[in-house]
Amino acid sequence: MKADAELQLASAPTVALRKPGPIEDLIKFRQLILMLVVRELKVRYKRSVLGLLWTMLNPLLLMVVYTIVFTTIMPSGQHNFSVFLLSALLPWIFFSTALMQGLNSVLANQELIRKVRVPQAVFPLSVVGSNLVNFTLSLVPLVALMLGVGQPFSAALLFLPISVLLLTVFTSGITLLFATATVFFRDVKHLTEVLLQMLMYLSPVLYDVTQLGGKSSWWFNMFRDFLAVNPMTYLIPLVRDPVYYARFPSLLVVAVAAAWSIGALVVGFAVFVRLSPRHIHHL
Repeated sequence: MKADAELQLASAPTVALRKPGPIEDLIKFRQLILMLVVRELKVRYKRSVLGLLWTMLNPLLLMVVYTIVFTTIMPSGQHNFSVFLLSALLPWIFFSTALMQGLNSVLANQELIRKVRVPQAVFPLSVVGSNLVNFTLSLVPLVALMLGVGQPFSAALLFLPISVLLLTVFTSGITLLFATATVFFRDVKHLTEVLLQMLMYLSPVLYDVTQLGGKSSWWFNMFRDFLAVNPMTYLIPLVRDPVYYARFPSLLVVAVAAAWSIGALVVGFAVFVRLSPRHIHHL
C-alpha cells in the first residue's frame, strides 16, 4: 500500500513554480514603494526649518514673479491672472520635478540594487509618489488664492481627482522611460533639463491656446502643429478648466489626455522592465 502511494507520487507531474510578472512584483513590493516615498520626503526636507511648507511656497513665489511680469510689465488682460497661472503652474511643476528627480533614481540606488533583489521600477515610481504628495499639498494655496481673489467654485472641481490620476499616470510612464535611458546614457539628465525649459514655453502654461489668434507665418503654423501633438496641451487643461474656467474639460481633451497617459505608462513600463536586467552592467 505504501509502495503504491510512493509510486503514484513519483509519477505525478511536477508543477513548476510560476515566476511572478513585473506588475505582480510591484504589487508585492507596494509597502516598499510607500516607505521610499516617506524616505524621499524626509531626505528632501531634512534640517529644513519650513519643511513641507516649501511645497506651497515654491509655486507661490513663481506665481508672484510671473504675475508681476504679465500684469504690469507685459499686461495680458487675463482676469484673475494669478489663478489662471497657478492652475497650470502646479501640474507643470509636478511633472517636471518628478521627471528630473526620477530619471536619476536608479543610479542613486545602485548600491541597494546590487545587494537586494527588488523590482527597480519602485525607485522612479517612489519619486513620482513623493512629488504627488507635494502636488496634493500645493493645491491648498491654490484654493486659498481662489478664495482671496473671489474666483468662483463650481461642480467642475469634482473632476480634479481624475485630472490628478491622469497626470500621475503620464508622469510615471515618462519618468520610467527616462530613468532607464539615464542608466545607459548619462547625458540624458542634462538634455532633459534643456528640453523641459523649452517645453514650458512651448506648452500652454503661461498662456491659453485660445489666446494665440490666427497668424499665418510659417513658424507660427509650426508652433500650432507642435501644440496639437504636445501632451501637455491636453494635460494642463485638466486642472485649469475646472479651477479657472469653472467648467469640465471637453471630452476630446480628456480622451487625448487619457490616451497619452495610458500610452506613456505602457511604453515606459515595458521598456523599463525589458532593460532593467541590463542596468546592473552600467551602474
